[in-house]
Amino acid sequence: MFFHKLFTSFFYFLLYPILRVVFFKYDFLKRVTFKKNSIEQSIWIHTASLGEVNAVKPLIKRLLETYPSRTFLLTSVTKAGMEAARDISGKLVVHQFPLDIPHLMKKAFDMFKPRLIILVETELWPCMLHQAYKHNVPVVIINARLMKRSLNGYRFLKLFFRKELSTIKLVCAQSEQDAERFNKLKFPEVIVSSNLKFAVNLPDLDMTTLRCAWQYKENDFIITFGCSRPGEELLAKNLYEKLNQTISQLKIIIAPRHISRIPEIETLFRKSDISVFSDPKPEKPFLIVDEMGVLPQLYAMSNIVIIGGSFVKFGGHNPLEAIWYEKPVIMGEHYQSCKGTVNKFLSDKAIIITNAAKLHNEILDLYHHPEKAGEIGKKAKQIMLDNQHALQNHLQALERFIR
Repeated sequence: MFFHKLFTSFFYFLLYPILRVVFFKYDFLKRVTFKKNSIEQSIWIHTASLGEVNAVKPLIKRLLETYPSRTFLLTSVTKAGMEAARDISGKLVVHQFPLDIPHLMKKAFDMFKPRLIILVETELWPCMLHQAYKHNVPVVIINARLMKRSLNGYRFLKLFFRKELSTIKLVCAQSEQDAERFNKLKFPEVIVSSNLKFAVNLPDLDMTTLRCAWQYKENDFIITFGCSRPGEELLAKNLYEKLNQTISQLKIIIAPRHISRIPEIETLFRKSDISVFSDPKPEKPFLIVDEMGVLPQLYAMSNIVIIGGSFVKFGGHNPLEAIWYEKPVIMGEHYQSCKGTVNKFLSDKAIIITNAAKLHNEILDLYHHPEKAGEIGKKAKQIMLDNQHALQNHLQALERFIR
């Protein structure tokens, strides 16, 4: 740990002017400055980004209700995560996650004064854990997942950060496979609590009402490509060319994972083919969504949902929002980031896994057999409801650390 602290501190001070310029748009100053006021005895929940914030939202709401006298603090790395966190509750204290630099993390602990740290998924930061060790603050990892390919890397880390990792008192794993891998790292207690992402509770949305609001027709056949990554927009474009002759009134909506890529995506299409959410033209075959937070609406009004990041090697994204609205979901073969979740549906044939070459055939099969599409959607929604015990499992596991 000594050399890690020395190395990170040296390069932080050496590169500070460059870091300010390069990471200005990522709220760099908010990650290195702290207000003088302190938060007494906080329960510090740390998330990486928007996806993790959304996953723990139901849990945080229940924690705020169950323990009204406790102070809950949530930190996130990204702007989108911060914005989503502020929408959870006015009772929740929200702060930008500090850079994991020794003196900055010390200031953070002086300000936050945590009595418990809750890490979401596998957000392990050495300087944070070092301060937790120094202040005797227990750490719990919730909704924890550990991919097979990462296991040896964590074994290596444990050689150098044994004291820091000893602060982790409980791991609430997403699946039996995740729990087995964490047990190999010799954590004192590992339990299977299931995936908190199953605990979503999205608003009821009516397809007809939404289509009217978005200026689509009732008999349009809408395919939404959610959380698309580089390479997948071109796949969507090619899909339209293959399907347009067979599927009448075909519309494809592309919602990129990062809206900063909109200009790049627009260059792939002819201007006559596309419109954007901020200036919709529903007669055009493609709609590019340039706004965050509308995925539930897109999924609810679609006929088929394709989850991005899975046809290229990005690990896939969460399909549960689409499943909530009983939509048939198609993913590519690269879904290792959400493997435990996807496998629950795959084992009961409640999700379709395919590759780019076969994607158009899978869509045509669902188009020609709407009863099959409906059955897949209903079956997947039931599996999701059957796994919503994850919220209660996590609440029970955290109780002894919070009360």
